[in-house]
Amino acid sequence: MKRLINLIFHIVFGSLVLAALILGYQRANAQTAARPPMPGQSQQPFSGAQTPPQQPAPAMPVPESVVDQARDQNEGYFNAMSRPRTSGQVQDVWDDADPSDAVYATDLCDDCTYKIRTREFMVTVLELPRGEKIEAVDLGDDGGFSVKPRGERRLAVRPSGYGYDTSLVVYGKSGAVYPFYLRAESFNSVNVPDLIVRIEGSVQIESDPAVAGFDDIGKAILPAMPVPGLGNKSAAIDTAISGLSDTNPGTPEGDFVAQSPFDPNALHGWGEYDLWGDETLRPETVFRDDHFTYIRFGKRWKDIELPTAYVVVDGIDELVNTRVQGETYIIESTRPLITLKSGKSFLCVEYTGEGA
Repeated sequence: MKRLINLIFHIVFGSLVLAALILGYQRANAQTAARPPMPGQSQQPFSGAQTPPQQPAPAMPVPESVVDQARDQNEGYFNAMSRPRTSGQVQDVWDDADPSDAVYATDLCDDCTYKIRTREFMVTVLELPRGEKIEAVDLGDDGGFSVKPRGERRLAVRPSGYGYDTSLVVYGKSGAVYPFYLRAESFNSVNVPDLIVRIEGSVQIESDPAVAGFDDIGKAILPAMPVPGLGNKSAAIDTAISGLSDTNPGTPEGDFVAQSPFDPNALHGWGEYDLWGDETLRPETVFRDDHFTYIRFGKRWKDIELPTAYVVVDGIDELVNTRVQGETYIIESTRPLITLKSGKSFLCVEYTGEGA
């Protein structure tokens, strides 16, 4: 009987303790704030008749480095950038360089390779001989160098860095091939780079005249046509001679050739002159006899200012007598090199025929 009473006591006491615990848990939940809904979750209470909504996966935590960077950028602090150039890269080699150090002139050579020194952040201009026209270009390293045309006979070369080299082959319309060796040096190189490279001399393009009546170096190209009394000359030559013959230019009284009659058969030199300089002074044709040089401007004569003629004596320009006969400018000299000057324009006329 005593054991039964103790058993009932323990059962009743345990039930009371369990009831107290459940009551305390419910009160605690009633005092706790409701959890706010997740983004996109409805705040309506869930009914047992409804299907519970899918809860989105919790977002990944944001790294502290991102938070710190966003805070700095919000206050105007941004990371520094690494740039390819900085100050302190002025090229000291130019301080003591002569004005002509960066200009390289070399003679035209059939069996030569032209060696060119380029420099990073600088452009080098290659100039082919007079009369040449660029037809095609082959560059060995088009990643390390860039080559761009700058006229009919000029190329601009620019390295993209330094410490490497390559080859450049230029094909001219004259048929000539010009091989170049290119070397790229750095901004602090002790060598002055080649900014201008000129190949001196002239070439001839027989089949591609640049100006009507002339080839690319100014040699007169006149169609072969028989002219009575002069053999195989052109109609243009015939016109030039007749203009002189009709009025006979003669010479001033007392001139040393005053007694020499004008002889059309003594005229020669067609196609044996090199002309270079200003295009505005370029004549139709040039020829000579034993005493004078004849420069025929033709119909263009009215559009140009009368130039002054000089001849080169011991490397010095000396003024020479001139006169006009119709549309022909007569220079009283047969010197191989004659220069015509009008203002800032000039034209060099060089005889290349027999006896030059």
